[in-house]
Amino acid sequence: MSGDTRPVVVAGIDGSPESLSAANWAAAEAVRRRLSVQLQHSVYLPVTGRPAYGYPAEFIEYAGIHGHRLLENAVAEISAAYPDLEITTVLTSNDPRQALVEASDGVTMTVVGCLGTGRLRKVMLGSVSLHLAAHGRSPVAVVPFHREHRAGPVLVGADGLAQSEPAVEFAFGEAEIRGVGVVAAIAHDNWGHQGLTSRPNTFDMAEARQEHALLSKQLARFAKQYPQVPIHEHYFSGQPADCLLGYARHAPPAGRPQLIVVGSRGRGVLSGLFLGSTSHSVIAHAACPVVVVRPISI
Repeated sequence: MSGDTRPVVVAGIDGSPESLSAANWAAAEAVRRRLSVQLQHSVYLPVTGRPAYGYPAEFIEYAGIHGHRLLENAVAEISAAYPDLEITTVLTSNDPRQALVEASDGVTMTVVGCLGTGRLRKVMLGSVSLHLAAHGRSPVAVVPFHREHRAGPVLVGADGLAQSEPAVEFAFGEAEIRGVGVVAAIAHDNWGHQGLTSRPNTFDMAEARQEHALLSKQLARFAKQYPQVPIHEHYFSGQPADCLLGYARHAPPAGRPQLIVVGSRGRGVLSGLFLGSTSHSVIAHAACPVVVVRPISI
């Protein structure tokens, strides 16, 4: 992410109901923050096995017309729901993966959609969503099509170290905007893997005194910055993804998170969180939007 943030939420659309649903979510988030929305679509024609032949001119023209219509229809739908929202569009011929990565540079958030939940969704997340989650230069929100509409807190995976601070800070900012609290979860992977359907077991704090102290110190700093945001700390044993998802599923209805925030990398149990098994599993199985926040790069 760059140092200066532009007041824009970028949403990638491809004509699917999933991407349009995510674009509407992006519009709602822009309205919440008093920002604008940029809808982006790529008319990408990959090189064929015989590049000398290329694509017929008529096909290229039709693809461009179709892309413009797709954007116009999306603008019309979103404008009907949010008439005061400023909406811009971008039509590009670049690979949608790289196009969205470039569009994410310096913006407030970049949003993409995905289909379903569980194993099918894990298979069908698509190269665009995963590539953007891996390389996006802003916080990247992956929004499930069949998401549950919740009013609960913001859940963040944290470890108390500097690498997780951008995610924790983002979670506090989101909680303040939404008028809810933050639930900070740290997983101590001492007892091996727990199934996703199992209720995570809190472990004896004596076994994780160092983790407790680190996270509490980190949260205390943000508590001063966001005094109106209630904070709850939870410590679990097991795989990080299992614990985050387990909490999201088994919390009382009013406490089920409306948003899950994960960082890019951490130590120990959160090592490789970004685009590793943890982040992939959380994105694939969560019933609410998941935001991946990378550390600020030079």
